Amino acid sequence: MKIADFHNDILTSQNFHSIPPFYYENKIVTAIFRGERSFSEVFHLTKKSPLIAFEDVGYDDLDEDLLIEAKPVYVGLTWNGENCLGYGCDHCLGLKKKGVELIKKLSKNKICVDTAHVSKLGFIDIIENADSVVNSHTCLSAVYRHKRNLENWQVKMIIEKKGLIGITACGYFMSNVKPCKIDGFIRNISYFCEKFGVDNLCFGTDFYGTDFLPDGITNEYQGFDLIGEKLQKLGFSNMEIEKIFYGNLSRFLSHRQI
Repeated sequence: MKIADFHNDILTSQNFHSIPPFYYENKIVTAIFRGERSFSEVFHLTKKSPLIAFEDVGYDDLDEDLLIEAKPVYVGLTWNGENCLGYGCDHCLGLKKKGVELIKKLSKNKICVDTAHVSKLGFIDIIENADSVVNSHTCLSAVYRHKRNLENWQVKMIIEKKGLIGITACGYFMSNVKPCKIDGFIRNISYFCEKFGVDNLCFGTDFYGTDFLPDGITNEYQGFDLIGEKLQKLGFSNMEIEKIFYGNLSRFLSHRQI
């Protein structure tokens, strides 16, 4: 079965050399994470992968025209802390004026805004000002409490915007015990589908962006056969599993207007 992934950090991982053939054969969105780098340092990475996104564009040297020209699948404004655009999930404040202005410019150019990492007030700012809203990599607060996980009301708001939510394989979002079992990942998928249906869910693994993955899952996409088997045992149909694995994100990407 083909795999689509809404958030993979291979482009800014320490050992990145080139995109594996698997990424071209499937649909893997590769995110460019700011970290301590400047926009001028990372922009060349936009040419390294067919599907790119930006995670935290609070660059001092951000060129908004080049950002839009790169045709990212989505743009995230912050990481967990504060930057020139707004506040992440470590804070209680929302977006700054510059952040709201950027959202409007992205929307004008048909580019999605990612709510991963942003504060709850920042989330509301995005909902109110962006045309297209997603969360590329998260889990669910109703399953496991973590500052990065979405509350049910947030999930509903993204769905109302016809957005997509990527369930992450980051172990910190599903367990406080290392190693953690793959069952935590399955519980998030199962809860989402029971509560909200299957059509707005996909994988957003955060591969190469976390040091804590569930047992049996690797950055090379090993372990996904087991995920499919476990979902089947829970009563998911082959069509539902295909939507989660590939179809929903593939459809979302095909509707991009840039």
